[in-house]
Amino acid sequence: MTRVKVNVTYHEGVGYVSVANHKVTRSLAALSLEGLRRKVIVVTALRRRAGEEVSVVLELDPSARAELARRAQMGVSP
Repeated sequence: MTRVKVNVTYHEGVGYVSVANHKVTRSLAALSLEGLRRKVIVVTALRRRAGEEVSVVLELDPSARAELARRAQMGVSP
């Protein structure tokens, strides 16, 4: 199994943004954490061995955590 840790921040008007690292070599952006997770899986899947599973861990910085909490209060999907 390939485990990928991605640091995530939040930018108003852009959404959740990943920070490029050695496994995901470019920054990705999405309006939701689930959308960002899907994008990371797609990019990572291109570099893995056939049949190998991918596990994604999103490490949220304070601004991403604050947005997640704000959305939870409003009852909106993170």
